[in-house]
Amino acid sequence: MTQEITFWVLAVIAVLGALVAVRRRNLIHGVFALMIFFAALAGLFLLLLAEFIAAVQILVYIGAVGILLLFAIMLTERVTGDDARDITSRGSFWGWVAALAVLVFLLLPAIQSADLPQTTEPYNPSVKALGQQMMNPYVVTLEVLALLLTAALIGAVAASQGGEKKKEDTDDA
Repeated sequence: MTQEITFWVLAVIAVLGALVAVRRRNLIHGVFALMIFFAALAGLFLLLLAEFIAAVQILVYIGAVGILLLFAIMLTERVTGDDARDITSRGSFWGWVAALAVLVFLLLPAIQSADLPQTTEPYNPSVKALGQQMMNPYVVTLEVLALLLTAALIGAVAASQGGEKKKEDTDDA
């Protein structure tokens, strides 16, 4: 009973966090709502007794992706500067229609062909086996992705400093 209540509380928090992340006009608030969604998802993984995946969820998504998004937003001058432009979506109705169509397109075949087994045996992999299964085919891809993210962060810092230099040059003239 307690696990069921915890599941529903975490599920509601996850759905609300995702909705707030999508609907907020303030990008910083949207990123924080996305982090709340990721935290609720980690809690759901803990309920499934997947402690390793919950820890990875917290470290990678909240710790890395969330912080990277915050840095990217804060370093982007046109969003946080004095001359911040209004970034809004004009076609949100058609966006919702497209999202619903994609959801139906993806879920309908899975629901129609669902052949669920009647009994399931517990599957308890070790952390070592899970790590090898997840990392072995994707090691090079993850290393290249890490280099690209580092280059993007360096580029964002360079771009933000370049914008300040241009402002100083125009103020002196």
